Amino acid sequence: MKNELYQKEEAKHFYENRYEKSYMEEWPIDKKQRVFEIIRNLPLPETGIALDFGCGNGVFTDVLRQALPIWKIYGCDISMNAIINAKIRFPDCTFFVSDNDHPFDLKFDFLFSHHVLEHVFDIKKIINEINVSLKPKSFVLHIFPCGNEDSFEYKVCKMRMDGINEDMESRFFFEEPGHVRRLTTEQTNRLMSEYEFVLEKDFYSNQYYGAIKWISQRSIKFILEFTNPKKSIDEKAYKFLSILRFKFILLFILQLPAILYNDIKLVRSKKIKHYCIWFIDLIPFFISYPIYAIVNSKAKKEWNNNKHLKNGSEMYLYYSRK
Repeated sequence: MKNELYQKEEAKHFYENRYEKSYMEEWPIDKKQRVFEIIRNLPLPETGIALDFGCGNGVFTDVLRQALPIWKIYGCDISMNAIINAKIRFPDCTFFVSDNDHPFDLKFDFLFSHHVLEHVFDIKKIINEINVSLKPKSFVLHIFPCGNEDSFEYKVCKMRMDGINEDMESRFFFEEPGHVRRLTTEQTNRLMSEYEFVLEKDFYSNQYYGAIKWISQRSIKFILEFTNPKKSIDEKAYKFLSILRFKFILLFILQLPAILYNDIKLVRSKKIKHYCIWFIDLIPFFISYPIYAIVNSKAKKEWNNNKHLKNGSEMYLYYSRK
């Protein structure tokens, strides 16, 4: 009990600090559109009460509201800072702090979570909390990193000595400090089946081109660490990672002006005060944008054609209990 309380307080402190510093303040438009379309096409009732479990700053709570316009939408999170931010940004949704001011008389028809299950210490306890929040007949959509084999990221991890941490429930080496696990589809099914939830629909992204997109558009620092040949398991892996490093660096440089132009945080930053910055970026942008557009197009096409292939690095699992 003491250890559980310590972990809970540690997690709260960790995320309070993060949300003070604009953690997950925004997400790319194409990601929000993808989630919107998935929710819109789920076989949900015409109306009901939905909960965004672990809502953070409320970005996807608002996506939930747009996708289900006549539903009552709630969001909850362990971070008070996150809930304060969410209430200010999205007043059309109702937010509350988990374990604090939960409206206990409410039971939800639909629970949505976006990148939550990989963050929690006690996954079984959280699945139980989710169950308690739901009506006997209810629906769940979980979106989170996928641990299924044969994604591009999985293959890179298998080439590194530190690639997959079995002591942290198969966590990939490059994941952020808040991630404590990577579940497979089957592992998640077993967790949900304990409460009689059945997997109805499953979608997967980033089998290959989606991974190329997010890695090549992230940062040089990340690319250098992701492709570090010194961490390779053997000579063959060393050669592969070295070549991969060169390709990713080249692809990043070629896309950089377009990345800067499209970066949401940069566009909103108060540091950008002069239009001359955009003018300086104009010429390389016109060279860069076609490459950037091709990478994005291939990732989008992969999602449209391959979203049912289980070897993705992100998964969208929809469960029902009838």
